[in-house]
Amino acid sequence: MYRISKSKYTAFVTCPKQFWLHCHKPELFVPDASLEARFEQGNEAGVFAHGLFGGLVDTFKRLPNGKPDIATMVAKTKDLVVADCPAIAEAAFSSDDVYAAVDILKNNFDGTWDLYEVKSSTGRKLIYLHDVAFQRYVLSQCGIKVRACHLAYVNNKYIRKGTVNPHELFVIEDVTGLVVQDEFSRDIGIRVKEAQGVYAGTEPKNDICANCFSNYKCAFWEYCSAHLPSNSIFSFRGDSGFSKKKKFEYYKKGIVSFEDVRKSGIKLGDIRQRHLDSVLGNKPMYVDKAAVQGFLSTIKFPAYFFDFETYSAVIPIYDGQRPYQQIPCQYSLHILKDKNADTMEHREFLSDESKNDLRTLAERIVADIPRNGGSIIVYTDFESTRLKEMADEFPDLKEHLHDIIFRIVDLYDVFRGGMMYCKEMGGSFSVKSVLPALCPNNPDLDYSLLDDIHNGTEAMTAFLALKKMEATERNRIRQSLLAYCKLDTLAMAEIYKELCLQTA
Repeated sequence: MYRISKSKYTAFVTCPKQFWLHCHKPELFVPDASLEARFEQGNEAGVFAHGLFGGLVDTFKRLPNGKPDIATMVAKTKDLVVADCPAIAEAAFSSDDVYAAVDILKNNFDGTWDLYEVKSSTGRKLIYLHDVAFQRYVLSQCGIKVRACHLAYVNNKYIRKGTVNPHELFVIEDVTGLVVQDEFSRDIGIRVKEAQGVYAGTEPKNDICANCFSNYKCAFWEYCSAHLPSNSIFSFRGDSGFSKKKKFEYYKKGIVSFEDVRKSGIKLGDIRQRHLDSVLGNKPMYVDKAAVQGFLSTIKFPAYFFDFETYSAVIPIYDGQRPYQQIPCQYSLHILKDKNADTMEHREFLSDESKNDLRTLAERIVADIPRNGGSIIVYTDFESTRLKEMADEFPDLKEHLHDIIFRIVDLYDVFRGGMMYCKEMGGSFSVKSVLPALCPNNPDLDYSLLDDIHNGTEAMTAFLALKKMEATERNRIRQSLLAYCKLDTLAMAEIYKELCLQTA
């Protein structure tokens, strides 16, 4: 009989096909960098949660192949329960058909225990209640009386001051009243049997649905959506008026391909209609010359193409920081002296990973970008937000940083505003979609040819890992971080030049 763990149970509750694929075709699991980062953040939060309870003993142990040593953990947990241990981390329980390791099990010393599920998120999600209900079920199967069930998730208002205080870092929510409701607890035994039946059978025929994105993008999405045409209802840019939920509603009605969309008569906004027409009509690039020229006329020289990279940690690294706060750690700056200049000046800064280097970064920015100068060109308002935060943190630099903010011109407005579009953008207006569409076949502008770092999540993960690296690897990764950020501002400069050419 296949034993159902809590991760397999929640996978089954979310989608039986996802559960089956996890069990039988794990090679199809395609985690992205953000998913791996979430796993790492979750592990880090779990360790800090141990500080919530005194006398805690951790049972976790790995086998030589890296997998949890379940047998040893279960045996050690039994011993600790008998010994009346005050608190047990990774308290492992197993019966014939179910298994669960509780993040933290707290002893009430009256024959009952409190269950704590630790999450690195900043609030409660529905699937967490299924997770906790399953753990409570497993413990009851093993003769453990659970008095209360809790979620411990991250308090995003917490500001570090000295040593991290886990009692302030985490919000503890008693979810006992929710977990015992029928929706979560009544049919667990039945669901376990159903999961075992699915495991023993052939691949379920479940179609794609909104659950594929219920918590985050399912790592099996590419496999399960392989039947979709290259241009489908899901290719359209999503926003409040065309959410994933709305797209799935159309999909269920048989409106799948762009041809289906056209025949259906669905009313599309201008930008999505342009996307549809450019594909079905194989139309050339659309350019609203007057609008683009109007945008370009707002740019004053010298023009500064500017981009940040940031890190974000569930456990604040330095005093004054909050969980998941975006902290700038490097920037790139390409300077175009005038519209017709053949070359650009480049400046850059990468923080010292061994200390809080934000002040130095801010000082370098005001040194590299003089006051009362030309336009600061960015892509989306991310840089503006970070600059405002630094201005608040460093009052003596506030006027200069606000001067920079006042001069910002957002290149993203051209594409978000529908001034320019071509089918090669694929409905996306990110730099990594717009750049190859406007400047194709240029290896100097190809993110895939970079070493080590290819996107912002990889950059964040790499920067946070620098402290743990040996000198040679650290120096190599630092160079890769600089190269990645440099390409971001070079990309903006090249997009700007293409806008000029298209409207000449």
